[in-house]
Amino acid sequence: MEELYRIKGDLHTHTVASQHAFSTVSELIEQSKLLGLEFLAVTDHGPEMTDGANRLHFLGLSRLPDEIEGIRFYKGAEVNIKNFSGRIDLDNSILKKLDFVIASYHMEAIKPGDKEEHTEGWLNVIKNKYVDCLGHMGAPKYDFDHEPVIKALKESGKILEINSNSPIARKGSEENCIDIIRLCKKYDVPVVANSDSHHRWNLGDVSYSMNLLKELEFPPERILNTSKGLIDEYVLRRKKEKL
Repeated sequence: MEELYRIKGDLHTHTVASQHAFSTVSELIEQSKLLGLEFLAVTDHGPEMTDGANRLHFLGLSRLPDEIEGIRFYKGAEVNIKNFSGRIDLDNSILKKLDFVIASYHMEAIKPGDKEEHTEGWLNVIKNKYVDCLGHMGAPKYDFDHEPVIKALKESGKILEINSNSPIARKGSEENCIDIIRLCKKYDVPVVANSDSHHRWNLGDVSYSMNLLKELEFPPERILNTSKGLIDEYVLRRKKEKL
């Protein structure tokens, strides 16, 4: 059973391009190899955050190999939601070149509104064909009406993450995360368990996420990053849909 709840790759990580992170792509690849992981997505913060990466960083990702030292390398971004109409901080000409795009609320990028506004923001972001995954949704400062958003994810064929950095960076998230997991289970919405790593030493540490998913008996086969085959299939399908 333990093996079923073990990730094969981390899909939410940051490099020194996000100025509050401390590892390079090479260091994250090296750490992935040490951990026995099979894939890695680098998802630096979008440019309209205080210390986000600039546009050229995301444009330049396409020059990197799809496989680095045996690790499947997904070029990604964690874009900032900038308003409740769903604007994010990378334009489509860049987004369409990326493999995996997470959209998240951040205090440094958008002032919290009310529950209705947060819900509307998520629903509008889901409509963006270039967004693949919703990030750290349990944050209490951005509380939202969970069920309609999870149902919209189901209809869109998209996913969300259970973020293992939330108990540190977004205290009070657990109750929301539990309800979100239960709804994902109810509506059969796949998830990924991510570290939100800002340095190599916590890359792949998804113990918080996996403990919640396991306790709530979330089907391990619906945690897409427990299998390279599952995540490859998802990324390929999404690429076709973006075309």
